[in-house]
Amino acid sequence: MRLGGVSLLAVPLVSRGAWTTSTAPADGWLDADQRRRADQLVSAFENSTTEIRYDYAENIDDGRGVTAGRSGFTTGTCDALDVVVDYTDRIGENVLSPFVPELERLCDEASDDTSGLPEAAYIAAWQEAAIDPEFRAVQDAILDRNSYIPAMEAADELGLQTALARAQIYDTTIQHGGGDDPDGVHALIDQTNAVVGSPSEAGEAEWLNAFFDVRVDDLNNPANVETTEEWRESTDRVECMRRIASTGNDDLDGPITFTVYGDEFTID
Repeated sequence: MRLGGVSLLAVPLVSRGAWTTSTAPADGWLDADQRRRADQLVSAFENSTTEIRYDYAENIDDGRGVTAGRSGFTTGTCDALDVVVDYTDRIGENVLSPFVPELERLCDEASDDTSGLPEAAYIAAWQEAAIDPEFRAVQDAILDRNSYIPAMEAADELGLQTALARAQIYDTTIQHGGGDDPDGVHALIDQTNAVVGSPSEAGEAEWLNAFFDVRVDDLNNPANVETTEEWRESTDRVECMRRIASTGNDDLDGPITFTVYGDEFTID
């Protein structure tokens, strides 16, 4: 069962058609193993598996239409459209390209109304496309563009030093979005700074613990009420990261054994 997703108003509208590969990490960003572990944590939070689910697709009735792919690209928030358009630009007509007009309408209207989208056919097409390495590469690139790079830039601005804190900002950006709405990662950062000061003022460990509290409160009482039921069920993804923090594994060294939503996982 997938829990969470991106706030309806939180996804930045990025230019389409110019997909990029993952950029090399800047100084202080997650190294390759830390990034892999962060992605496996996110996958466990989102899809109850540490395997990256490029083929995932489902309508979870959270106000965003159909959610699909490795980080929950949705039909109501434009990022599913970004994936399909960039994939089509790269390889030409494909099993998903016939859905572009309806995805454009849903994006323009920020709508979760999928009555004009044949859900079963769309989900089947997404799953078929996910066999293609090119489609997976496009998902990776848009995740970087929409979530990972903005998260690392936000962490840079905060002066965060630990991989664990950076991974938490990354996971928050994926679920809450990187925009400026009241549920977005920047709003949560501002709220945390208002409570304890910046990480340099409070100390990174204290700041991160306060950020956990702020995020849990937002998941329980989101500004976007359409997310309320789904988000209230997802607070354990935050508490899981808090439990990892309590072990002192600030560098996200492996192996990490963790429990989330009652399931236990180990990542190397």
